[in-house]
Amino acid sequence: ISWERRQRSVEIMMQVFQKLQEAWILKVCLSCAVTVAIHEHAQIFAAFVALVFADLFSKWLSLSRQRLVDRGEQSPNLWQEFCGIRAARHDGYIRSDAMRTRFVHKILSYVVVVASAVVLDFMLTHSHAPAFATTVVIGYLAITEFISILENMQESGVEEAGALVDLIRKRSGVATDKKQETERRNDK
Repeated sequence: ISWERRQRSVEIMMQVFQKLQEAWILKVCLSCAVTVAIHEHAQIFAAFVALVFADLFSKWLSLSRQRLVDRGEQSPNLWQEFCGIRAARHDGYIRSDAMRTRFVHKILSYVVVVASAVVLDFMLTHSHAPAFATTVVIGYLAITEFISILENMQESGVEEAGALVDLIRKRSGVATDKKQETERRNDK
């Protein structure tokens, strides 16, 4: 290999190293984010956030429907409810401070409850007992969020959602109210 070729190869390598150094903080942060994002717990957290957002959006639809019904609309459809979200917010049916507080409180509560379950499972595993708490907590929280979404959809005029709520409550053992919860406990 000639001297010029070696020198050209070194120049190319130096250009590559310089390009790698550009925006290195962004590249490191992006690498960390991707590493966390592919982790199972981060995916579960993202799924919970998606469920909570879906619950929030379905609540907005039901509040928009309430506004439309209060204004004399006989049976608004989902598209009318969707288009009416901004007006429902303007008219005070949807209050951002209440929604924001509810969302943040719910996410923080989920994080604390799931973290506590993880700690319990850690303790159980290290005492040679079967770990179960995390699975139970995540399953229960996911089911209750899903039921809340379906209830909001039912309030939005999707009647089929009510039948799904009943089915999921029966299959999951999640009671509808305190009376049913008491009856369920007494049956055991």
